Amino acid sequence: TAVTDSVRLRHRQGPARIIDGVPYSDRSSTLSLLPGAAIGRWLARQEPLVHGRLMDLGCGNQPFLRWYEPLVKEVVPVDAAPIPGVVVVDLTEPLPFSDASFDTILCTQVLEHVQNAEQAMAEIARLLRPGGHALITVPFLYPTHEMPYDFWRYTHLGLRSLVERHGLHADGLEAQGGPLLMLTHYGVLGLTAAIRAVAKLLGPLGGLVDNRLVRAAVAAPQEAVRARVSTRLSFPAKIASLGYMVVARKD
Repeated sequence: TAVTDSVRLRHRQGPARIIDGVPYSDRSSTLSLLPGAAIGRWLARQEPLVHGRLMDLGCGNQPFLRWYEPLVKEVVPVDAAPIPGVVVVDLTEPLPFSDASFDTILCTQVLEHVQNAEQAMAEIARLLRPGGHALITVPFLYPTHEMPYDFWRYTHLGLRSLVERHGLHADGLEAQGGPLLMLTHYGVLGLTAAIRAVAKLLGPLGGLVDNRLVRAAVAAPQEAVRARVSTRLSFPAKIASLGYMVVARKD
């Protein structure tokens, strides 16, 4: 079955906020800011690898566009969902591009939504030019999302194996935080759900609960610490993390 679907949507966060070169999640699109901070801080450290022709694979609404666009010569946004200005493809099939035609491939929180992730990784390897890099992030202990298009979860070992099975080098393997960040994320999700539920119960008065001040109170403590979020693949992070990130390098 083709993954492309005329009614499929990619529920990605809104555009990242660039602060000191780091693409952070914006509170206007999510109240759980720390997972995005982990990914954003990791991406910012990979900036020297981002150049030339870039494919944003599974781009959705291109939340990282503001970050990578100034770094490259050309951007090719690709997704399975019908999005204006995006190349619509079936991610389970060969992509309509020539071998070795990209210097950089960005694939953030996408492979879990692809029915044939092996095929997708084989295409990443095929499309990278020698010396090119793919920046890949995947979830691990992360809630099910974008149903019914959520198929896989990866340990750090599984992510490394996936990359290396297709002839790429797995460099810079890191974690999207450890157990503490994971528990914080679930707590914020629970709080967000509670705010919405109470607001719905209150009807016309719901705005008294779900408003900018309440959202700011939830976001502010996270914004205060997001620059200190760890992405180190520590022993606790190997056991419990929201996800993992890897630089896949092609010789």
